[in-house]
Amino acid sequence: MFNKVCRYVLRYLMGALAMMLAANVQAAFQFGFANEADIFRSFTIDCARGGVESRCALGSRGVYTNPTPFLQELVFVDGNTYYHSIVGDPTSDFVQESYISIDGPGYPNNFPRSSSEFNGDGNPTRVALRMMIEDAEMTQWFIKDELAVKPLITQTIENSELLMEFQADMTALDYSSLDSAGDVSITFQLLQDAFGNAGDYDNQVIPSFFSDKSTVNQIISAGRFTYTPGTGFGESAGEYTYWRGDGYEQYLADENLFRRADQNPDPDSTVGFP
Repeated sequence: MFNKVCRYVLRYLMGALAMMLAANVQAAFQFGFANEADIFRSFTIDCARGGVESRCALGSRGVYTNPTPFLQELVFVDGNTYYHSIVGDPTSDFVQESYISIDGPGYPNNFPRSSSEFNGDGNPTRVALRMMIEDAEMTQWFIKDELAVKPLITQTIENSELLMEFQADMTALDYSSLDSAGDVSITFQLLQDAFGNAGDYDNQVIPSFFSDKSTVNQIISAGRFTYTPGTGFGESAGEYTYWRGDGYEQYLADENLFRRADQNPDPDSTVGFP
């Protein structure tokens, strides 16, 4: 009788888990700067984001005290598990939202870098990402909505004197494409130019003063790089190779060069904890 009850309970639990997983499968990355997790909520960290904070403590490390808005949770997209992370606020000058494919079972641990640690660090085919940087005159977006393809990068600079718009669209290229470049457009307008459009620029328009337009040769390198999977977790520790023949190993970079000591005083992943 005891074994029969155990089998019944086990079947019930497995069925309930299957229903929860199925209910939480998403058709695509949603990119809405919002909490999406319906299960595993006890592993969600959601802090300083203006709403009811579901969890502001990471394991035994205490209460999250860093004022930067931060979300980390587990979500399911097309049946696969991802870390979903949001840093910053879309109404401020910076926000980054990412989905990182998990290399096997995984949960957020006690380290703020856990969403990339051991899950394909530096492997672009395991992450979908949107990032915005903005100030009074400049707005820049890095948009990579799919795992397998390269990003779209846009930048607009505008003030009372000028308007500059830049776009590098590499979304038609995957990470094995070296010979093909993305579509790049650059326009520049002087808004207070007394000589009309004489100072304006458009890289896709060849100026009429070139008598022989065949001599105009633009070299566009945007998107002309590959990623060779490495031997680390999630094919991390790979190498980027560029069209001129040089390469780059991201693990050789000093991450502290990108860290503001006044905002992140401890480089050893204890940021934000007393």
